[in-house]
Amino acid sequence: MIAWIDKAGTVAVVVAVWLFVYLALVVWIFLYRYFVLRGWAKRENSSVQSLLGGAERPNFDSSLYPCVRQSFGPELMKACYESATKDSTKLLTSISAIASTAPFVGLFGTIVGILQAFAGFSEGVTLSTVAPAISEALVVTAMGIVVAIPAYWTHLLLKRKAYEVTNAIKVQIDILLSRT
Repeated sequence: MIAWIDKAGTVAVVVAVWLFVYLALVVWIFLYRYFVLRGWAKRENSSVQSLLGGAERPNFDSSLYPCVRQSFGPELMKACYESATKDSTKLLTSISAIASTAPFVGLFGTIVGILQAFAGFSEGVTLSTVAPAISEALVVTAMGIVVAIPAYWTHLLLKRKAYEVTNAIKVQIDILLSRT
C-alpha cells in the first residue's frame, strides 16, 4: 500500500483518504448504533413481556414509560412512537449516503487518474507504459467498492435493529390501547 501511495497522483491519494474517512465513519457509526439499539431492543422486549404478563404500565426503562406515567391516549402514544422511530433511525441516512457515494468517489479517482495517465503519455505508447498507469487508477475504484459493501451491509443491519425497537414499542402501544 505504501508503494501505491508513493506512485499515486494527488487526486488518487485525496480520494483514498476520503474513502478511508468514509470507512472509519461506517465502523464508528456501526459500533455505536448497534450496541445502543441492541440494548434498547432488549429493554423494550422485556417491557412487552411484562405487559403480556399483566403489568399495567410499561417497564421503567421503556421508551413509553414517560408517555404513560399519569394517563395516555392514542395521540400521545403515536407521538411517543414517532419520537422513538426518529431516535432509533439516527445516522442511518449517513450510512446510506456513504454506501451510495463511495463507488462514485472511487470512480472519480479512477477517471482523473486515467486522464492524467493519458495526458502524460508522449510518443511511443505501449502496453508496458499504459498498464501501470491504468492499474494505479483502478485501485481507487476498488477502494470505493470495498467501502460501499460494508456500508450497505451496516445500513441493513442497523435498519433491522431499529425495526426491532420500533416494533416492540408498537406492540406495547397495541397492548396498552387494547386495555382502554
